[in-house]
Amino acid sequence: MKVHLRILAAGFALFCLCGLELGTVSAQLNQLPAKEYIDRMDKDSRQSTLKVDEVIAKLGLKPGDVVADIGSGSGLFSIPFAKAVAPNGVVYAVDIDSDMLSYVANKAEKGGVTNLRTVLGEYNDPKLPEHVDVAFFHRVLHMIQNRQLYLNNTAPYVKPAGRIVIIDKNPDQSPNSWMWLKQADVDTWMAAVSYYPAQQFNLFNDRYFVVYQRPDGKKTPLLDKHTPSGAPEN
Repeated sequence: MKVHLRILAAGFALFCLCGLELGTVSAQLNQLPAKEYIDRMDKDSRQSTLKVDEVIAKLGLKPGDVVADIGSGSGLFSIPFAKAVAPNGVVYAVDIDSDMLSYVANKAEKGGVTNLRTVLGEYNDPKLPEHVDVAFFHRVLHMIQNRQLYLNNTAPYVKPAGRIVIIDKNPDQSPNSWMWLKQADVDTWMAAVSYYPAQQFNLFNDRYFVVYQRPDGKKTPLLDKHTPSGAPEN
C-alpha cells in the first residue's frame, strides 16, 4: 500500500509540474496587454540588444522595398525599416493587437515617418494587402501556436524572389528552453512551403538569423494549393 501511495504521489507531482509548464507555454502564446508589452519592449536595455542597424545592413534593405514586420510589437524594427526603404518603399507593421498598432502609427507620425502602414493580422494569417519583398519575424515565430499554418499563409504574400527572415533562439541558447524553436524545425516548416536557407548571419550570440528564399524564384503548386482566401495572386 505504501508503495502504491508513493507512486500516486509521484504521479500527482509530475502532473502538477507538467500542468505548470503547459500553463506557462499557453501564457507565452497569448499576447500581453499592449501597455505591458510596450513598457517591456521599449526598455533601453533591450533595444541595445536588437542590433537594428546591423540587421538592416545585412538584409540590404533599400529604397522601394516592401517589407512586412510580422509581430511588429512596439515598432522597434518597423520604423527603422520604413526609414531604410523610403521614400517610395512601404513597411507593413503587422500585429494582432489594435492598441499596439495604434501606438506604432502614432510613434511613426511623431517621427515624421509617412511610409509605414499598420495591418491587423489574424492568429493564422498576416492579412497583408500586397506582395512584399521581405517578411520579417524577429523572435515572433515561437509565439505563434500553429507555425506551419502561419508560414503556409505567409508565403503567398511574398514576391517570387522575395525573402522570409527568421530571427529566433534554439532551445540550447536559453535557460527557458521550452519557449524556443530548433532551427532544424524551422528549416523543415520552411521547406514545406518551398523556402530554404539562402543566408545565415552570425550577428547574435544568443539567436539564429536566417534568410529563406525559393531556389527557383517561382511560385510552386504547393503554394497555389495553400493560397488563403483573399490572398493576392503572384
